[in-house]
Amino acid sequence: MKLNPALEVARKDLLSFFRSKSTLFWTLAFPLLMMLLFSSMFGGGGAMFTIAVVDQDGGTISKAFLEALNSTNVTRLIPFSSELDAKEYIMDGRADALLIVPRGFSDNLTSGLTAEFRFYTSEDPQVRTAVTNMLNGFVDAFSEEYRERALAILEEHMPPEIPAGGRNLSRDMVISFLRSFARPVRIRIASIAKPEVTSETVAYWKEEGHWITVMLAYTLIFSGMVGAASLLAYEKLLGTVKRLIASPASRWSLLAGKLLGGLAILTLSQVILVFLTMLWLRPEVDWTPLIIPVMIAGDLASLGLGLLVVELSPNPKAASEAVTTVGIMIQFVSGLYFPLSFLPDPLRAVAEVIPFTWAVKALDGLLVMGKGLESVVAPVTYLALAALIFTSIASALFPRWARVE
Repeated sequence: MKLNPALEVARKDLLSFFRSKSTLFWTLAFPLLMMLLFSSMFGGGGAMFTIAVVDQDGGTISKAFLEALNSTNVTRLIPFSSELDAKEYIMDGRADALLIVPRGFSDNLTSGLTAEFRFYTSEDPQVRTAVTNMLNGFVDAFSEEYRERALAILEEHMPPEIPAGGRNLSRDMVISFLRSFARPVRIRIASIAKPEVTSETVAYWKEEGHWITVMLAYTLIFSGMVGAASLLAYEKLLGTVKRLIASPASRWSLLAGKLLGGLAILTLSQVILVFLTMLWLRPEVDWTPLIIPVMIAGDLASLGLGLLVVELSPNPKAASEAVTTVGIMIQFVSGLYFPLSFLPDPLRAVAEVIPFTWAVKALDGLLVMGKGLESVVAPVTYLALAALIFTSIASALFPRWARVE
């Protein structure tokens, strides 16, 4: 049975997709490699420092201190009963530092005395500086929390008024004085050189649900364009474009077939990539049917842009290189891997115009932030308009492109 010309072209392209190892790599393998790389870099999955610990005190406060330190996800504590064994462990290069909590640590704190511990680091100056700064910062935070709790207990048992110097001081005045005495200077640190990490940007670094957006948006930005290059440029490279032009099918039927084939390939790759990402990271996302119009409009915009880049290129080899270059550039300025706030102002202005930036925002809004219909109307409209413009220009250029050898 003879199929409609557009469906016949789509079927042929779908079969060609599975025969091309390079296209399979860029469409399926490469995004998975990027996911593993970036999620391991920014997912916060591993400790930065390994610290051997000898708790000679064994008291309630020393245990609370070590549990709090171990819960930061910055350190991995390895307990030892022998100080000698712990030092040998460091000398063998298996730990970055040694923390010894001496006897009396907890008793000193509960008696109003100063408690201290001993800390040994490796000889590496960079490791020594980093782990020492980390521990000093943690001790400061722990000490502040300890003072706050001690003052809370004191406030609970303090009488409403306290005589002092011939006059009565209120409990609030005394507590305020004690708080300022416990920490006379407070500094608030904020960076103006880099944007702050907010609730909208934290998803890029620790929210594993964002990687579903990455997999979907990658296919919009890159796989669609690469697929268009392979499905159209290779026609000329293999010499089959002349047969397409000579066929009774119209120009629109041929391009419609290319778009249908591309949509089938993209849908298949999206299902595979999302399934593997869910299997690997097990992220919590808010699945909603609203992602369907975003994906369809994004797929069509990507395929249309890919066809246009191919037809503007002088030859098939240049087309393949151009599509890859454009795809990579769009990936890194569309908010796929890094928040737009991290870009310089001129580049951010360009990113806001790129249709796929809108797709990334819409997908993150739906999947990660739980937004609704209002978050997809503008992106879908913009993507659909971009798809119409790209495809219309590609259709107008198709006859000239097909004739040029």
